Amino acid sequence: MTRGTSGGQAARWLSALAIAAALAGCGDDRVVARGGGVGSDTLAPGSDTLPGSGDDTGGTTVTPTGREIIVLHDTSRDLQLGVTDSATIRVKVIDYAAGGPAESAGVKFAIATGGDLGDASLSSLQAYTDASGVASVTLRAGAVANVRYEIEVSSAQAASVRFGAFVADAPRGDIRVALAYEGPIAVRNVHMRLVDGAYTCGQLNAVNPPTDVVGEKTLLGVGAGDALWTNLPVGKRFTVFATAESQRGTLAAAGCLDGIVVVEGQENKVTLTMYLLTLNPTGTYDSDSVFDFTGAIPGALGDLVDSISLLFSSPGHFLIDQVKKLAAAYVGEWITNAVFGLFEDAVADVIDDWMFNHSPSWIQSILTVGQDLTQVVNRLEMLAELRISKLGSDYRVQGVLFWNGIVLRWRYGCPAEGQPGYDPACGRYVFSLADFQNTEFPMDIVEGSFTASLQDFDQLDIDNHTIKINYGKLIIFVLNEMVLPALSGEHNLVDAVLSFVNCHAIGQAIGGWGIGPVSISEEQVENFCTSAVTTIVSPVTFILGGLAIDSQLRLSGHATIRDDDSDLKVDRIEDGDFLGHFESDGQEGNPFTGTWEAVKKLAP
Repeated sequence: MTRGTSGGQAARWLSALAIAAALAGCGDDRVVARGGGVGSDTLAPGSDTLPGSGDDTGGTTVTPTGREIIVLHDTSRDLQLGVTDSATIRVKVIDYAAGGPAESAGVKFAIATGGDLGDASLSSLQAYTDASGVASVTLRAGAVANVRYEIEVSSAQAASVRFGAFVADAPRGDIRVALAYEGPIAVRNVHMRLVDGAYTCGQLNAVNPPTDVVGEKTLLGVGAGDALWTNLPVGKRFTVFATAESQRGTLAAAGCLDGIVVVEGQENKVTLTMYLLTLNPTGTYDSDSVFDFTGAIPGALGDLVDSISLLFSSPGHFLIDQVKKLAAAYVGEWITNAVFGLFEDAVADVIDDWMFNHSPSWIQSILTVGQDLTQVVNRLEMLAELRISKLGSDYRVQGVLFWNGIVLRWRYGCPAEGQPGYDPACGRYVFSLADFQNTEFPMDIVEGSFTASLQDFDQLDIDNHTIKINYGKLIIFVLNEMVLPALSGEHNLVDAVLSFVNCHAIGQAIGGWGIGPVSISEEQVENFCTSAVTTIVSPVTFILGGLAIDSQLRLSGHATIRDDDSDLKVDRIEDGDFLGHFESDGQEGNPFTGTWEAVKKLAP
């Protein structure tokens, strides 16, 4: 065997091997390889010799290098499509250096010619090869007939290849789509999509609408005209899918109509009915509710709150009232009122004048901040984790509030607006449930639950429900944990007054005085002082203790639910309001109002 003969046999063997490798990923496709590696000659299909080898009898064998793009359909003739048809373009990239298919190689596709004459398009301008070296895109023919396109495919380290595609004419007809909608809210920007009839309405989803469309139209709203598609091929079926926005610009309505036929030379008019979509509020939220309880406390609890207010606003009248109650227990209320009516206002005014204007500064400080006591709790902010779940249908839900904190506002000691150091956040106190459990008067707040209905797409109507909250204990908490510590560092009224009076210093100053055997020790003076303070403060402490009466809120409400990203899942609840009343000691108080909002927690 001569060297030339051996070279020719080797060339034929390698050529067959290369073609077999190309065919391995092609299935039943007929393959015509076009293009070649960078810096090498091209291996022509069907050749018995390697590039550069000369004839069978001599020459030098050259091994291809770089990469080659192989189109996986017959490129010896144009790819044939009808108007509105689509076809999958598949190519394979061979990496000669690696000795196999090029995996994860970027492949670019482009309509090189014909794009200015027709409306054909590619589903993507770039794709990546899989493990077999294959990449694919979809060629959409469009509605313009009798146009020839050239498609160019390119990839790094490979020569680009081109092939033709021809869009042929067919009998034509038109489809006109009118809209129908009777939802409770106005919608706008109706986006209508004409897709191939292979898509049915059961396959389409408003959140993820089809992107492989024949044509698209946008109407400003219902009643703003029809959508018209012309020159569609006869014999094909189409589906129309529409979505619409709320006035806030988020997904709100959708509709679909499939099986639409094209009639030759005619306009087929159909009506697509859109329906309001349903928002899904299920999930976990951070909730913030603010209540105004001014004048809303009933019964004995309300009377005690009034007494506390009177104590700090007019201590003279408060003391006279206490004395009158004691006297009435012995001589009767009629006689007491007759006697006290002669002088009580004058005496009360004298006491008020002394306490507000001439008493020690610590007494005046207590009176000043005490006047804020009920104002602090009149505007109560409650924090909770809100969990919403469905109740048997898309339109009924249950909410459970797990209270985890209370926010109280008291600006004692804060610079006023316009003063140096002003801070709007100053005086905002956030207390967790652990704070309440660690105090002398726990709050007894655990959780509250409600049921609600979804109305008119984004409206949440909350049914009448109760929240257990001990308002009286809350006043005690404010006094013991906010007011008194701010004034004295103590956490109850007796200790606070004792810290101001300083009985120990009084004992040192007075103790040891006397004549002969008649004298009094420092310890005795201090004990007398402490007993006197305790005696004076005890009625107030008794009244405060009476505040620990069970009470609850009964309320209903409303809010607006918001979907921020058009996935039909609620992200926020806003513009919430409450209307309710207190129930305490078997009595119902005056109405109170409240506001609330909630923000969905991010998934961990």
